[in-house]
Amino acid sequence: MALVHSYQMIARTGSEAGLALALESLAAAVKGIAGSQGAMVLQDRKEAQKFLFLEFWDSEDSRKAAGPQLPKDVMAAIMAALGGPLQMADWDRLAG
Repeated sequence: MALVHSYQMIARTGSEAGLALALESLAAAVKGIAGSQGAMVLQDRKEAQKFLFLEFWDSEDSRKAAGPQLPKDVMAAIMAALGGPLQMADWDRLAG
């Protein structure tokens, strides 16, 4: 069964554009990793500092194997733009 891994995050004040750009770069990188079915970046329409990043994977093993393949500079940019802790969750993809 396909897996969706979600990251909910809040940008530091003034870092919204930087976080959006870094997440777009991460989505592009994730797309090219074996076992990936792509990624999606969402920004809250009412609270622009809130973001949701969704990764779509063939399996938990493919998601775990991807970690070392992620670009370190992009991950550093994301961490620098955060205004609080990440909230992560795993979901079974049932449709869509």
